[in-house]
Amino acid sequence: MKKSILFIVLFTLLVFQITGFSAGAADETLSPSPPERSKLLTWGQPSNLVDIGLGYLFSSSSTSWEISFWDQNGRSRSVLDFKRITGGIPIFFLDIHHPNSYATLSFQYGKGRGSNGEGTDSDYLSRRLEFRSQFDVSSETSFWIADLQTSFSFISKPRLVLKPFLGWQHYEENLNLTNGRWLVIEGMEDDTPINGLDSHYDFTWDALRVGIRGDLDLANTRQPGISPLKLKTHLAFFPYMLYSGRGVWNLRDDLRQDPSFSHKADNFGLLGMDGAISLVSQPLKFLEIEGGVRLSYFFIQDGTDTTFFSNGAVGKADLDQTETLQVGLFIKLTGRF
Repeated sequence: MKKSILFIVLFTLLVFQITGFSAGAADETLSPSPPERSKLLTWGQPSNLVDIGLGYLFSSSSTSWEISFWDQNGRSRSVLDFKRITGGIPIFFLDIHHPNSYATLSFQYGKGRGSNGEGTDSDYLSRRLEFRSQFDVSSETSFWIADLQTSFSFISKPRLVLKPFLGWQHYEENLNLTNGRWLVIEGMEDDTPINGLDSHYDFTWDALRVGIRGDLDLANTRQPGISPLKLKTHLAFFPYMLYSGRGVWNLRDDLRQDPSFSHKADNFGLLGMDGAISLVSQPLKFLEIEGGVRLSYFFIQDGTDTTFFSNGAVGKADLDQTETLQVGLFIKLTGRF
């Protein structure tokens, strides 16, 4: 998973760099007198006041977590994987600009459902696989993002605008586990249905985001305020992450209460990223049509698992790591006012 994310990030940056370089080089051959150095970069640019957009993300998400603890068998582990949960998420966008783009408040909110996912629950006692079950996974996903950004424009052709930003991102997913089947029981292969499975695992990610957006004109027009074709990208990294999860395992007599267990973790470091690359067409001054690829990745280690037993006892374990990957294609219509 991490290699795929690294490849996507590097590919996005490479496409943006190559496109900007090749277009800039072509322009230099046509314009023998480059602009003065003092005017290559300016802060801000004339802007409309409000952008309102509606989009749709065709997404696939995967989540996994692992806990470990000491018992009479040594170091035991429990690993949960929820894979390939597919669905759609409508997204609302709102950008409020300073007239000269010195500052922009950017907000996104999305909520949708996913299905057709597949999950496994694997228990290892002293490195030996003791139990494994398989089940169907459906989900309800929501997220919001709030950023404060500024803008710097390169006085060149094609026009390049860079927008550094600082913000906060919240991601929430509620998973429903049904139609279970045992694959391994006490180390032996099995194929027994798990009747009545209706368990839940809900989790949230909250992240500080630091990043940059880029707009590069790919085609020019004589009509002011219109860019017929533009390349857009954004890349944000998460230097601080907060994770929270809670589960209800409905078929275990000792864990039927709500919650059966909870997860907590927070940490500093390079703990994930959010990025996108897209093509934008602006047929009218007040309308943009956009389509592209989007990716979000969250990762954290060294958390705490707390298990609440029906007899009132409380158990502690290490939340070794947890991660979520969401990728998808998106389309977006934006009105500019």
